[in-house]
Amino acid sequence: MAENPKVKVLAWGGDVPQPCHDHLQPSPDRHLSWPDRPEAHVETVVVGAGLSGISAAYHLKDREVLVLEAGRQAGGVCLPGSFRGVPYPAGSAYFYDDPEDQQSRTWFDELGLDVTEALVASPASALFDRGRWYPDCFSLAGLGALPLDPGVREHLLRFAGEMVDRAANWDPLSSPFLTRPEWDHYSLQHLLENLWGFPPEVTRLFEPYCRSCLGGGPQEISAWAGLYFLISEFSPTSRTGSFPEGNSRIARALASALSGPIQVQQTVVGIKVHPDAVHLLVWDEANGRPWRLAAGVVILATGKFVTRRLLPPDCGWDLERFKAFRYSSYVVAALCGNLSLEAPGFENWVAGEPAFSDFILTPRNAPAGSPRVMVVFAPQPYPQGRRLLLTRTPEQQGQEILTAMARHFPGIEAEVEEIHLYRFGHAQVVPYPRFLHFLKGRLSPQEGRLILANSDLEGLPCVEAAIAQGQKAARRARFVLRQF
Repeated sequence: MAENPKVKVLAWGGDVPQPCHDHLQPSPDRHLSWPDRPEAHVETVVVGAGLSGISAAYHLKDREVLVLEAGRQAGGVCLPGSFRGVPYPAGSAYFYDDPEDQQSRTWFDELGLDVTEALVASPASALFDRGRWYPDCFSLAGLGALPLDPGVREHLLRFAGEMVDRAANWDPLSSPFLTRPEWDHYSLQHLLENLWGFPPEVTRLFEPYCRSCLGGGPQEISAWAGLYFLISEFSPTSRTGSFPEGNSRIARALASALSGPIQVQQTVVGIKVHPDAVHLLVWDEANGRPWRLAAGVVILATGKFVTRRLLPPDCGWDLERFKAFRYSSYVVAALCGNLSLEAPGFENWVAGEPAFSDFILTPRNAPAGSPRVMVVFAPQPYPQGRRLLLTRTPEQQGQEILTAMARHFPGIEAEVEEIHLYRFGHAQVVPYPRFLHFLKGRLSPQEGRLILANSDLEGLPCVEAAIAQGQKAARRARFVLRQF
């Protein structure tokens, strides 16, 4: 086993699950009573300061908005980290840039974010398999170099080319329709192997990508969702953007543009819908007390595992439908030290490794002997991974990842000085087969004064989905406020 007795493992970062667990799944002796009167009345309350919630608040910044966040900091899975002056993404790390999407560019400009500064140098991706690197593994040239039989490579190149051709006619985010809806009926593995004739080796090479980006392996995710993501990788016009601290810079820019500060350590534990307002019961973790708040509109920018426990039975939704949402759990480990490893890609995928899926080195190129950070993404197996995150110590988790990394890159364990760990118990929605059909046809994201906003409503766990949902929720809130 690879060990470095001098390595320092920091306490868990990321999710702070206890406040939500204490109050949304309370023991009989921990029941909170509603105060008699609201302490405040506001026009709009946003519950949850992840990217969807902050995006919704940003698009309502000319109105009265209060944002409540249960954790100690805003951002959701968009968190920053640093080691000896080196910033790194402690969660969501990158976004896709389409130079033809002028609306997106304008939005970044409004926030003061320079997309051109964030574009990563080629190759954006690389695959490590059986001791060998395959740079630019998702481009047409890179796919042609993968360790496959010549006939399989030719088949794969034709497939990728066809997917790129389809990209122009693919339905955008938030579309009520699915292009080729039958693809959502199958797992990606079934579509590739049983319907399109690819050998299991092709599925194996896509496996770390699917686990990292979609929360499940090719046998667990919808073929439609898998292909939607892969098209963005195959497309020659799509480019990867990443700020040094990842997408936390986007979250910070949105939060800075709001009219007031985000209220952290405020856990919403109950909701009552009245004819003239929505009342919220809030647990103030910092001061150890409950308080009551009234709002004209409430935007619930939370995962449905929280939403269905918050909403009352008479809220207008069939709460049983929210049980259809499944979520993956995630660990991000920052291995910090004077790391000498060189990797060709910005994002580097490792085939056949169960302990993690991919990693980013930052800075990508650095002088010998200078501090660097290897950000390792370790999706946990569904559904047992969530339970493990609550029982496993940081030392156990850090050692598992360090040992796994040393299997592929011997000697790295001696260079690691610190390990920073971040856990996310419900990191992203898992788009399993037929889930997108359920979303498109059976779930409305609003019911009167209550509005839902989260990337899980797109069924696609990505930054772009979170931002789009925030924008949609803000538009709906304006409409509702005009009605009342």
